[in-house]
Amino acid sequence: SRVFQLKPLGPLHSSLWECSPIFSMGMVFGMIREEMPKFKNHGNLAGMQCREYEPYWVAKTSSDAYPEARTENEFQSTAFRTLAKYIGVFSAPQNQSQEHGNQETIAMTAPVVMTPSEKIAMTAPVVMTSEKMDMTAPVVTASKTMSFILPSKYIQASKEPPKPLDARIKLEKVPGHIALVHTFSGFSSAEKARPIMTECVARAREASPSLSFVMDEMTKEPKWEFLGYNPPFTLPWCRTNEVAIHLAELPDASVLKSA
Repeated sequence: SRVFQLKPLGPLHSSLWECSPIFSMGMVFGMIREEMPKFKNHGNLAGMQCREYEPYWVAKTSSDAYPEARTENEFQSTAFRTLAKYIGVFSAPQNQSQEHGNQETIAMTAPVVMTPSEKIAMTAPVVMTSEKMDMTAPVVTASKTMSFILPSKYIQASKEPPKPLDARIKLEKVPGHIALVHTFSGFSSAEKARPIMTECVARAREASPSLSFVMDEMTKEPKWEFLGYNPPFTLPWCRTNEVAIHLAELPDASVLKSA
């Protein structure tokens, strides 16, 4: 098995490179130069990579904080701007260092992690009264989220990332975890990727019936995320998207094919 990590360029070279036409064209054609989380590839199962990720920090925001965002596109646009301001993409970073209290510019990484909203039917009444009432089927909608993975330097130095000044942003330390990852191209999103996730889970279960998934406590379905790596102007066929389905443990070595 191998450990994968994309190492960023130094500050000076990075600035010069980002200003170059080659860099802009590279992004159009799907080049990814941002730091990505480190993982170990244990092999392939049903056409998907079995990855063991190292811990990392994320800055996360939830659709609950944006009641005005009525569509997925509106949420994605607003949430992205909120997180981008936190790391300092557009202007001075909206954060406060946990060490010295100053603002700290944070490098952009890849991918952006998104989870879809889920509609969950309630299976039992939660309120009882003396009145005779017809039973209904209320539905609870779990919020969607967007997360920026923060640079690995915070894990390596065992320190917390800068504190967000926007209360809609939460910091979370994601523990090491195992995931089956399916990679595909085209314009996509967490909602559009749901059928792909369902098909991937079915393929994985067929290939390894004893496979153990991490189950979402609310939906009672396998926990999964959509990973997006490219800006909106990257050509559809050059885009990198992934569906990551969390596993409770590594599959048996006998069902994994060499990477």
